[in-house]
This record gives sequence, C-alpha cells and structure tokens, in this order.
Amino acid sequence: MRPISHLRALAFGSGSIAVAAAVVTPQLLLLYFLTEILGVPPAWAGLAVLLPKLWEFIFDPLIGHLSDQLASRWGRRVPFLATGTLLFAPSFALLFAPPHVADWRGSLAIVTLSYVVCTSAYSIFAVPFITLPGEVSDDPAIRTRVVAWRIGFVGIGILAAGGLAPVLVQFGGGGRGGYAFMGVMLSALCGVVMAISTAAASGFAAVAPPPPSGLAQNPINRLLASRAYRWLWISYVVQMIAAAGTAASLPYAAKHILHLPASGVATLFIAITAGNLVSMPVWVSLRARLGGLGAYRLASVACVLGSASLFVIQAGGMMLPITACVLAGIGQAGQQLLPLALLPAAARAGAEEAGAYHAGLFTGIWVAGEKLGFALGGAMTGFLLGAAGYVAGGGAQTSGAIAAIPWTFALVPAVIYAASLLPLQRLHGVAPGLGD
Repeated sequence: MRPISHLRALAFGSGSIAVAAAVVTPQLLLLYFLTEILGVPPAWAGLAVLLPKLWEFIFDPLIGHLSDQLASRWGRRVPFLATGTLLFAPSFALLFAPPHVADWRGSLAIVTLSYVVCTSAYSIFAVPFITLPGEVSDDPAIRTRVVAWRIGFVGIGILAAGGLAPVLVQFGGGGRGGYAFMGVMLSALCGVVMAISTAAASGFAAVAPPPPSGLAQNPINRLLASRAYRWLWISYVVQMIAAAGTAASLPYAAKHILHLPASGVATLFIAITAGNLVSMPVWVSLRARLGGLGAYRLASVACVLGSASLFVIQAGGMMLPITACVLAGIGQAGQQLLPLALLPAAARAGAEEAGAYHAGLFTGIWVAGEKLGFALGGAMTGFLLGAAGYVAGGGAQTSGAIAAIPWTFALVPAVIYAASLLPLQRLHGVAPGLGD
C-alpha cells in the first residue's frame, strides 16, 4: 500500500476546521441570533435548534451505513465528502442570512429548514471524514499520522468558530448584516478546506472491506446490545447536553451579566478554548497513568467543578470569569478526548467480528448522539430563558430573566455533568478495564 505523505495528511486534516466550525458556530450563536436579531421567542428558538438535530439522529447512522455499502471508482467515502462539500457552504451561509419576512414565525421556519439542510450536509461530509483515517492504511503509524493532523486542525476550527465568528459579526456591522457577513465568510472558509480535504482523500488507496459475516445481517442491533458501548454513549450524550447549555448561554452571559459588546463573546470562548488546548497533553498523560476509564471519570468530575465555577460571572470584573472559563475548558478537554479514545474498545466489545465493514455506521451512531446532545442543550437553554421571562428582540429584560442566566450558564450544566457520572459508574461496572 502506498505511503501517505505529511502534506496529504495535512490537506486531509484541514477538513476538521469545517467540521469544528459547523458544530461550534450554531451551538454558540444560533439561539442568540434567533432571539436577539430575529425576535423569535426563546422557547420557539430552542425548538428550532432541537428539531433539525432530531432528524440527524436518524440521518447520521443512515449516512454511515450507506457509505459502508457504496462501491465506486473513488472508494466508499470520497463521493460523500464531495457531496457534503457542495451542499454545506450555501446552506450554512443561508442559516445566518435568512430573507426578511414580516412575522417571526416565517423567520423561524426559514432558519429551521436551513438548519436541517446545513446539518445534513455536515453529516454527509463529517461521518465519512471521521471514519476514513482508520481505513487509509494497514500501517498503524500511517493511520496515526492522518488522525494526528485531523485532530490538530480541530483546535483551529474551534477558534475560528468561537473566536472569529463574534468578531466577524461585529466587523460586519452587527445586527442582521453582521451575522450575514459572518455566515458568508465562514461558509467560504469551510467550503475551501472541505474541498482541499476531499481532494486529498481521493488520493488515498482504497481499502477493501472484509467480507460480510453473520454480524453484517444486523450490525446495529449487535452494537447497541453492547453494554459498554451503550453506557459510554449515554454518558457522552448527557455531557454534550451540559456543554451545549453552557455554549448557548455564553452570549447572554456576556451581554447581560458582564455587559460586553458582541465581540466580548470571543474573549470568554477563547478562554475556554485556551484551557482546553493547554490541558490536552495532561489528559493524554493521565490516560496513560489512570487508564482510559479512570481518566474519563476524573475529567467528568473536573467538568462538574469547572462548570460550577462559571457562576462567578456575577461577581463583577473580568478576571474571575476568564479564570473560570479556563477551568471549565480544562474539564471539557478531557471530556472531549477520552470518550473518543474509549470508543473503539467499546464498539469492539459488542461487535468483535464487524471490523471496518461497519465503521461508518458505528461513527454515524456516535455523531448522531453528539448532535442530539448539542440540540437538547440549546433547546434547554431556550426553554429555561423563556420560562424565566426572557423577552426576545434585544430589549430590556426583567430582573428574573437576568438572574436566570448564570444558572443556565453554570449551575444547570454542572448538575447535568454530575448526572453523567451515573452511567459512567455503570460503564465501570460492566467494563472496568475498558481502553486499558
């Protein structure tokens, strides 16, 4: 099998910029855009965030399964990468630049439909993109090289979404025009790196799938029957709800508690990302010392404490909030890294015979759960703000609505992180040495 150069691995890995930006930007800004710019009531805005992701819960595993089965001259994955690239950029731009309509219900319908198309295009690209590095070579060193570049670009994508997007909104003049400008700029960036990644992937040698076994007749049932996979998946989804709740609440905390301009959201998000990136090598070291599951449990506890520390945004000033954001990012780094490290072992525990033949399907189920967590977290924030009396449209808010923001930003996610320790305990009970 032909070697894969660092340049090709780098080019393929650049697609992670789009993958990260496609997830983080709506997670961070879409709820706020709906309520503050388009005047959609918070509970309805939360529903607009939730419904497209419920669709993806079905769509993602389907894409994984179809990409497992595809036979083409370009291999199983590349046609999906190319299709997702063509669909994603225009749908992402439209998400933040809907046409003007007289009633907020019309805006809500347009944005919801755009989000369905956008997140579907993301899935068509992302599921095979995440699956492909495990199939590019029989040489573990080459596979590791491809994965390393892919993961390395995730941090750039996160910074592009969380750090650059709010600045682009401000640079574009704020309001509808600013969000439209941001959407166009990020969609162009994502389209370019997705095209580069697809071109690089077309040069990978095709790896023939192993012949179907008895498991191939109904792989999803066998996979979901794995108690290790099931409890790991539940823990991860619950934690995604908490992480999404914090992200969706962040613009409201920046505006109404810290009284920052729109670009101030980037300051807090960069602080979270800094804690994430700086602590990633520490979590890698802890995994070697404590084992995969032990380190993941420690990271989950760190998420509880880091999220609770965000409640200090009420204290005034910027130093304490920024410090708390860094602490929250430290926990989130382990929470993002360690489940992915445990995932292959958990899948093998219930699907030992399936191998790479069902790799896309397994990835699709995992990505669908991740999106479900993101959607539920965003919807939860919208519903809680609505229940507290938050008024859409960027006007003055009641004291009760303002008082609810630190709870949705910090304490409610902390409680949800704590709840994720229960399925993690079950995971420890059924597979105590998982990932070791």
